[in-house]
Amino acid sequence: MAYIEKRKLKNGKISYRARIRQDGAPEKSQSFATRGAATKWAQRMEAEIRAGRYFGREEDKEKTFTEFIDRFIEKELPKNPKTYIKQKMMLSWWKTQLGRYFLCHITPSMIAELRDKLLSEVTCRYKLRTPSTTNRYIAALSRAFTIGVKEWQWLKENPIKKISRPKENKPRDRYLEKEEIDRLLTACRNSKSPHLYSVVSFLLATGARKSEVLGLKIGDIDFHRATVTFRNTKNGETRTVHLSQHVLELLKNEKRKRIVMSEYIFPSMDGKKPADIREAFERAVDVASLKDVSLHTLRHTVASHLSMNGFSVLEIGNILGHKSMSMVKRYSHLSSASTAKVLNTINQDFFGVLNNATA
Repeated sequence: MAYIEKRKLKNGKISYRARIRQDGAPEKSQSFATRGAATKWAQRMEAEIRAGRYFGREEDKEKTFTEFIDRFIEKELPKNPKTYIKQKMMLSWWKTQLGRYFLCHITPSMIAELRDKLLSEVTCRYKLRTPSTTNRYIAALSRAFTIGVKEWQWLKENPIKKISRPKENKPRDRYLEKEEIDRLLTACRNSKSPHLYSVVSFLLATGARKSEVLGLKIGDIDFHRATVTFRNTKNGETRTVHLSQHVLELLKNEKRKRIVMSEYIFPSMDGKKPADIREAFERAVDVASLKDVSLHTLRHTVASHLSMNGFSVLEIGNILGHKSMSMVKRYSHLSSASTAKVLNTINQDFFGVLNNATA
């Protein structure tokens, strides 16, 4: 429906603004010097909206963005359960912004405007959303649009291809020096969190990702062979690495102090899911007076110290499970037994001084 508003400008002149509102379509407006011109524009726009020429194609008019996202969440997201929760959260955000529109009305300019909104929003951690996180939101929607174009034929093109993505910050090169590792481990040992010291030690001992360690189950540890098998990996590839005696003792202690039945090595209070150590780790970092340190910093610390100790890219890649090393692995693969020497060396660096100090 069209509305014509008479407006008095600051210079005293009169203008007429035509506004068009239609269910499922974004509002359009334009100002004119005369009521007649505004009326003609409104009539023409209404006719084009009804014909599907102005905002999009006829075949897109019957599908709403909400229907589109709901179907994608139901049909496609379950195919990758590891990312289901995060992907659903991001797509749900898009649905709150665009859900009332038909697919034919979703334009690149609308996506670009929401991209900027993502960058300006404060997250639950009271910080502005980063360019890298914003790009993940965009990537989630782009994947949905691609399925809609190629497999469902609900759209003829992906509007995200016509917008630019925020430039991401350079990856942080921060890693911990040996003295900083000692301070962090001491702070973790004194933490009220029951699992923090063991988890941080495990991360430093193996270079594994936080999700890989927290997702470990009892059957993933082989105490006889002193190995751990990571199954819930980012790249989907299972890998087995050696465990030092220090870490094995920590794991045995975790078993002795367990008060709930759980399949996880580091369980939550009810044992139904892995423990959440994020807040406890952040407090330990503050206590240790460290700056710009996250749980991922520990993984980078392992890689950096291995490199400084002269170990090859191949050795480091096999331990950390870098997917970029997959081509190299076809020709030269290190078993868990051969990586034991590598990990024992770095474990001695990390835990040797601390062990002597607390003996």
